[in-house]
Amino acid sequence: MKRNTDLYGGIFMILVSLIFLSKLAGLTEFSKIFPRAIIVLLIVSGLGLLLKARKNPSIAQLFVVDNKKSALLVAIITLVWVLSFKKIGFVVTSIVCLTSLLVVLNDKKNVKEYFKSFLLAGCEIALLYLLFSKVLYVPFPNGLFF
Repeated sequence: MKRNTDLYGGIFMILVSLIFLSKLAGLTEFSKIFPRAIIVLLIVSGLGLLLKARKNPSIAQLFVVDNKKSALLVAIITLVWVLSFKKIGFVVTSIVCLTSLLVVLNDKKNVKEYFKSFLLAGCEIALLYLLFSKVLYVPFPNGLFF
């Protein structure tokens, strides 16, 4: 069944934004500035989608997945990453999971592509780690490894 995806997207965006807004209660006024700005932008975007839903809606079938196996693998890999990075370590878990995601989503399945996925994941996680830990001083969860 086809639905107005703008309407559902706008409602979802506003509801999630309101949930995030309710979670700001424990923060100091200074630490609320950036999250509050992002939440306001999300709410405005959600309202924009609701307006578009009335004027020029996008009608499409919801939740169409061509490859259910890949979608399930992506969900499982993401869940494994979230549940294990505190125990194993952010860097190691992120490299393994990102490599796995890249392999699952790549149509070419050979050793060269696996190696390229591993290199890309390693470089990306190394860059993010250096940026956040050394430049922005954001602490990363340390686990068994790194």
